Amino acid sequence: MNSVCGNKLAWMLTLVAAASLSVASTKTAAPSDESNDASSKLPDKTSVNLFDAIKRGDIGVKFIPHDSRDGQLLVMNKTHQPLTVKLPDAFAAVPVLAQAAGAGGNTTRKSSNSNNSSQNQGVGGGGGMGMMGGGMMGGGGAFDVAPEKVAKIKLETVCLEHGKKEPNAHVPYEIRPIESFTSDPNVQELCKLLGTGQIDQHAAQAAAWHLANHMTWEQLLDKKIHHLIGGDEIYFSRDEILAAMKITDRAMKLAEAHAAGSQPAGSQSPSASTQQNYARPQP
Repeated sequence: MNSVCGNKLAWMLTLVAAASLSVASTKTAAPSDESNDASSKLPDKTSVNLFDAIKRGDIGVKFIPHDSRDGQLLVMNKTHQPLTVKLPDAFAAVPVLAQAAGAGGNTTRKSSNSNNSSQNQGVGGGGGMGMMGGGMMGGGGAFDVAPEKVAKIKLETVCLEHGKKEPNAHVPYEIRPIESFTSDPNVQELCKLLGTGQIDQHAAQAAAWHLANHMTWEQLLDKKIHHLIGGDEIYFSRDEILAAMKITDRAMKLAEAHAAGSQPAGSQSPSASTQQNYARPQP
């Protein structure tokens, strides 16, 4: 499937990041009482939540979009002690210029009619156990950053604003709580599911446009990629639409369960269940 989302697609990052990154090494000194005393005084790793650490100025965070499918999160430890940064279950990243102009709000921004298609899209993601690229797989949506070092995490994304331009690496983005971008619990749960790294990105994209932009399954099945040379290419296969329906159903059930303060009967956590039920169909 062509990875190009189109000239005018707005996407919402679904952040896939649960890494345990080691960005520094410790030199071993010759055994001595002095070195033992020094090592016993080394600061322990401090566990911090992403947004709390940003507010305190402990970390600097930057999101660099690559395309509609992925981007990179850079987290700099500004302190003099090692940090374990905990990612939220879901969050958003929006262009700084769009935010200054009043983008966001408490509902999902609709790209049709009301939005200027010349703007870059906002993105959103989840800090589950999934991860793409460097470092070692970790659990709990957390990763280590050495003092005054930068951790780099590759993130998988989906569009949530059909109609805006592809993200631009030269446009600065800011990480924000997902609730500041959309109040739709179904979309929030979808971001969390993608954040686990257990569901297929392309099927999740169809589910995202269905939930966030109210596109029908028929519209998604009819969506085409237009090429200057050669014929048109279908964007979603029938199997991917079927998988997207299952993902949508799962996200809605999770949202209902959380609203009721419970978990659906016979269900498992997203990271435990989605690998079996929502893996990308083979072509």
